[in-house]
Amino acid sequence: MVSNMENSTVSKNEARGNSLDLFLGNGPWQRLIFLASFICFIPFTYHNLAMTFIAPNVDHWCSRPPDVNITIDEWKLTALPKEDTKCSRYKFVHTLNSTITYANFTTGRRNITSHTIVSCESWEYDHSVYSSSIVNKWDLVCDQAWLVSLSKSIFMIGYLCSVTITGGLADKYGRKPVIVVCGVIAFFSSVICAFSTSFLMFAALRLLIAVGTSGVFNTVFVLLMEVVSPAHRPLYGLSINFGWCLGFVSLPLIAWLLRDWFWIQIFITIPTAFLLGTYWFFPESPRWLIAKGKYEEAKVILIKAGKMNGMEKVELETKIKEIITDKGNDEKENQRGNLLDLIKTPGLRGKTINLFYLWCVIAFMYYGLSYNTNEQEGDPFLNFAASGAIEFPANFISIFIIKSFGRRTPLSMFLILGAVACFLMYPIPTEPWWLPVVVSMTGKFCLSCAFGIIYVYTAELFPTVVRNVGMGSASVSARIGSILSPFVRELGYATHPAVPQVIYGILATIGGLLVLLLPETNNCHVPDTLEEAAKFSK
Repeated sequence: MVSNMENSTVSKNEARGNSLDLFLGNGPWQRLIFLASFICFIPFTYHNLAMTFIAPNVDHWCSRPPDVNITIDEWKLTALPKEDTKCSRYKFVHTLNSTITYANFTTGRRNITSHTIVSCESWEYDHSVYSSSIVNKWDLVCDQAWLVSLSKSIFMIGYLCSVTITGGLADKYGRKPVIVVCGVIAFFSSVICAFSTSFLMFAALRLLIAVGTSGVFNTVFVLLMEVVSPAHRPLYGLSINFGWCLGFVSLPLIAWLLRDWFWIQIFITIPTAFLLGTYWFFPESPRWLIAKGKYEEAKVILIKAGKMNGMEKVELETKIKEIITDKGNDEKENQRGNLLDLIKTPGLRGKTINLFYLWCVIAFMYYGLSYNTNEQEGDPFLNFAASGAIEFPANFISIFIIKSFGRRTPLSMFLILGAVACFLMYPIPTEPWWLPVVVSMTGKFCLSCAFGIIYVYTAELFPTVVRNVGMGSASVSARIGSILSPFVRELGYATHPAVPQVIYGILATIGGLLVLLLPETNNCHVPDTLEEAAKFSK
């Protein structure tokens, strides 16, 4: 039973929520902002995942000497050792016509017994699938192959920088200026990136692209949540993920049509140009303006919003006065608390550490499975498209599951099912080819559901006074996981192919069990103070 104090708090919040509801909280004005936010998610998705096609797995081998008149198949048969056909060759002294003369040994094309093996100095590449990639442009193979994983991590480092920097700037200078500046950074960095002359230049520009695109989306997401009423926030918060899904499934089609990293980069820059128009598409957050005491500017925006949502002039003026008064009070009350409060408050410390672990693990697994679709059997474009398509039902189902079954049990279930899928990836047979793909897609489906649920769950567990700080810190934890995820592939190469799947499975199982230590938030009063959050139990 809810205590008198909690009843009082709920009533206060409900009364305030009614006055803070920006003209129904789900009218044409909010939907227009949602549509613009949705579009902003697409270029972020493109640039985040494009490395799968910009730096794909391509077959390669030591290049043939220019004076050898020999086919590729004959070269592979006579000059490349069977145990390593990609990164080494037999050492030779000179060549004459189609006969290869080796140190202390002369042979025809097919009679090989033993030779000294040396590392490749240059490579040839298979262009049957991709006409060009940064792999063949800068020879990112053999002892340089790890640079591909590094470039993916660099993008995530840019995302981490954006989360930690742009949030504070948006709170200080406003949402709109940060959105506009980040949009400009994203567009011009993306254009210049296509003309990179070295891998270092390419990686540095990828970092700037990440700062720009993620800065736009993160700030736009906050703006959207500030103009939508609390009752509609879960729907908007989960529905915007369909922008990610749309970008995910359309990217392989773009790559399939172009098959050249330069033109892929140019094409995914086109929707990034939309970010240059964010100055006209997005208003400043009325909540932020009121919190900063800029009531006249807030009033102009609220009048426009009210008219779009069909309010009468008299009703509009009354509503604006209520919003400015109550929302201003609400912001003053909520400007308390910091990250240290989450750690040092007994009863809240365990929940905070638990959530940070969950965010890190979910992001680690999600990006690990998303980036490495090239490792699966079958067509790389279809595999990637399937990985993206699975997110449509995952996000759609999550919206209804959290309403009917709550947050805790579904999140635990999806993590454990995802762990089972990972454990099954290695022992299952590779034929038929679609069987491991189905198992992998099942794991991806579970992780996508978990990612959608954890957003809503975390926002409800953290108290109002530190909710923004808590969400930002959780996002930082996710970025740490996503930075590490590309190197799991390298770990598999260095040890055993089953190692990545075992790591995923163990981490997900632990996460699924840890979720059960958290309280259920469905149909419960969301805590406002640190004390309420600390006492919030099962």
